[in-house]
Amino acid sequence: MEDRIPVITGCTASGKTAAAFYIAEKRSDVEIISADSRQLYRGMDIGTAKPSAEELKRFPHHMIDVADPDILLSAMWFAEKAMKIVEDILDRGAIPLVVGGTALYVMSLAGLLDPLPVRNDGLRNSLQSLEDTVPGSLHRILEGLDMEEAKRTGNTDRVRLVRAIEIALLSGDKPSVLKTGGNPDKRFRFVFIEKDNTALRESIKRRTSLMLEDGLLDEVRGLLEKGYSRDPVLGATIGYSELIDYLEGLCSLEEAQAAVEIHTWQYARRQRNMFRRLPGAVSVSSAPIKVEAALFGERRADG
Repeated sequence: MEDRIPVITGCTASGKTAAAFYIAEKRSDVEIISADSRQLYRGMDIGTAKPSAEELKRFPHHMIDVADPDILLSAMWFAEKAMKIVEDILDRGAIPLVVGGTALYVMSLAGLLDPLPVRNDGLRNSLQSLEDTVPGSLHRILEGLDMEEAKRTGNTDRVRLVRAIEIALLSGDKPSVLKTGGNPDKRFRFVFIEKDNTALRESIKRRTSLMLEDGLLDEVRGLLEKGYSRDPVLGATIGYSELIDYLEGLCSLEEAQAAVEIHTWQYARRQRNMFRRLPGAVSVSSAPIKVEAALFGERRADG
């Protein structure tokens, strides 16, 4: 494992944390680096399934509770900070174990993303408003900026259209030229925890119920009372956005819970599609011993 960087990925509620704790329990030289875009934020504990204070004390963690939820931190920001921690851990002869389900964070850390301009919310809002007023305008704009990128971007895929135009305008170059696949760091070794649809949906449903029982609603209410608003973080986070809707009288609590489950499932499917594209990723079950074997032992753990 010399200078190798093990990574545990997988959909939300797939068992990543349990596997990481199992490995950290057995290997005293392991330090966990969270690659979860919401565990970065202070006060967002229950809804992000953040490790408890006791667990954080028992198992060394990094990149948890490093910011307040009033600024949206980018994947590039995460990669820069986390890589310094990775190198420091390696220099001390320990093992940095990256654990998380935010695909862009994992990919950015591993050098799998191109160094593109960061998001500009003002520009994005203007482009969104333009598309609302004149449907189809975004695709026509992109055609003028980068015909090749426009051809491979659906004319109704608003998210990708906005991002492509944003990249072109902020960089002054064509997105199709800038997207080269990054500069992969071959030290990373990926394990993807796979769960079948039925088991994953049940896990999501069970975890949503537990979060509400553990006080997620009070957590959301408390963050709002501290002065944090929907933008830029809470409203973009599953579990928090839906409960804000409830607190604002836009839906019932039962409807909010159902929405959390649906949105989490949709997010899990997107995660799965992205993680399957990680180079050399080994797919394993959620059994911690299988995850450990895939990262530190035999290459094929479920054979």
